[in-house]
Amino acid sequence: MKKILSFLLVAAAICAAATAPRLSGNLLKSVETSLDDRIKSLWQDNPFSIIRPARGLYLEGYGAVFTVDVSPVLSTTSMMHPTATKDEVVKAHKVRVERIPQLKQAMRLAVADAAASLDPMPADEQVTLVVYLAHHEWEDVSDTPGQLTFRGKKKALIDAKRAGGAALAQAVTVTEN
Repeated sequence: MKKILSFLLVAAAICAAATAPRLSGNLLKSVETSLDDRIKSLWQDNPFSIIRPARGLYLEGYGAVFTVDVSPVLSTTSMMHPTATKDEVVKAHKVRVERIPQLKQAMRLAVADAAASLDPMPADEQVTLVVYLAHHEWEDVSDTPGQLTFRGKKKALIDAKRAGGAALAQAVTVTEN
């Protein structure tokens, strides 16, 4: 009897493992690369917009989570110019404020594209992207977020991507911190 029970438990564990979604490291890496490429192409005047490349992980029962550190503003300081002028601080703040909506729009689409790429993941799980907005020590970051989070259910994101426009804006929950 114990042998039969042990056999049934092992068989159940094997079946459960076989039905669990498998998101390979290569699949996560391809989404990470796609996110990095999308951010690098956002602003032609800022080739150093990615401070820390995208990192992804899969949490069974929740979904996929990606993080990336981005600086919307290119530093104006250097060894020869170690301190930003007041005009540079004002200009950098204006650029930061203008670029956050651009980043939001691009990352909404990026989350939907990631959802479409994550085939093995169940349709009811989440795709989440956390964008940390880095800044230079001299920057004025008043009235701007330090973090943007984009989240949605895989199926809703894929459907919204097909529908486009307002559907995508509704499918992606964006929070600012």
